[in-house]
Amino acid sequence: MNVILDTTFDPTAQGPITPPTTPVMHQQSHQLEMSDDSKLTVSARHLQRHPLVPEFAAAYTLGDELGSGGFGFVVSATRNSDKKEVAVKFIFLDKVPAHGWAKDPELGVVPMEIYALRNVSHPNIIGYLGSYQDSKYFYLVMELHGTPWSASNPLLNKNNDNNGSSMMEAIAKATMNQRNAAAAAAAAAENGSGSASTTSSGLSSFPTSTSSSSSSLNQLAESEEPPKAALLVRRTSCDLFECIEHHSKFSESQARMIFKQIVDCVYYLNSRGICHRDIKDENIVIDNDFVVKLIDFGSAVIIPPQGKVFDRFYGTINYASPEILKGEKYRAESAEIWSMGILLYTILYGEVPFNDPVQAISGPYITPRVQSSEECLHLLNWMLAKTPERRATITDVVNHPWIKNFSML
Repeated sequence: MNVILDTTFDPTAQGPITPPTTPVMHQQSHQLEMSDDSKLTVSARHLQRHPLVPEFAAAYTLGDELGSGGFGFVVSATRNSDKKEVAVKFIFLDKVPAHGWAKDPELGVVPMEIYALRNVSHPNIIGYLGSYQDSKYFYLVMELHGTPWSASNPLLNKNNDNNGSSMMEAIAKATMNQRNAAAAAAAAAENGSGSASTTSSGLSSFPTSTSSSSSSLNQLAESEEPPKAALLVRRTSCDLFECIEHHSKFSESQARMIFKQIVDCVYYLNSRGICHRDIKDENIVIDNDFVVKLIDFGSAVIIPPQGKVFDRFYGTINYASPEILKGEKYRAESAEIWSMGILLYTILYGEVPFNDPVQAISGPYITPRVQSSEECLHLLNWMLAKTPERRATITDVVNHPWIKNFSML
């Protein structure tokens, strides 16, 4: 259910917000001992001994690791009711900073990322599906979007025929090959330990907070679907960074299509009083039709109607605006436009515009190796203006001819 954000409600106004108490979880299943945790993915290391919330374990079966960072990790999961694949972000409760909490009218005090996604709805923002909490994590369940940008993905092979059945078989084979490779590496690391419990399909068994084998994290041997060759292996990324690496660069028309979608969702967020604060290629997932969705709202902030000035930076340094790099107080909205300018340059030319912070503060961006239209360069220069007063606003960007005159149809 999508909840429309009440712009009169400030989720951080009654601060300081006290993080919620966590429920007591009783582990009823055995502990799995691994010979060398360093050989496992981040998600496998954290979840191998962790009991999952029973309601979540009954509803979802975990799959591959999609990503990891300082505040948590993301894995794929299959919704048992309809076999739909989703993404689940496990957020460390003790890593959420003091400013990273918000009070949701229905959920209570939750991480800002959960609050933001639950209260927005836009075709270019990843969809919220639900959330859970235990003694260590918040679980954020989201839609899964994007194409794995790997050379082994048949969708990216221009020589493929259009036979849908053979295409799906090729995709399944490529995915299984990736998992088999990861499984072989994990098996080699664990060889001889004799400590890992396995199912009849050879999968290492992870505990849940229920003793039922049907809700065990990887009990797939009796499933109607063929069992996966490995659990929680790392899947090839679906983000814009990998997409750019795959294509080297885009045509101006392709770049325009991609960037317009990003502009639309940032404009939408701005109208809801939300600033993402970490716009970059790694926080955008994209499929082979170049449909994009913004993800990772961990640095998001609610901007009050009267505006707000910040003195601490929470984004990515390569996308930081000159005022931030100089240690000045800044407004998140204008800093976000700079980040979008960095992103536009990267999409257009396949490289970053500045070699170092000094160049970003006072120097010109690297002269592109390919030509772009005058309209495109005008927008790019406006977004990368060194001072926020001279920089475009999100309304300026939306109404710029290079954006406004482009049709997605």
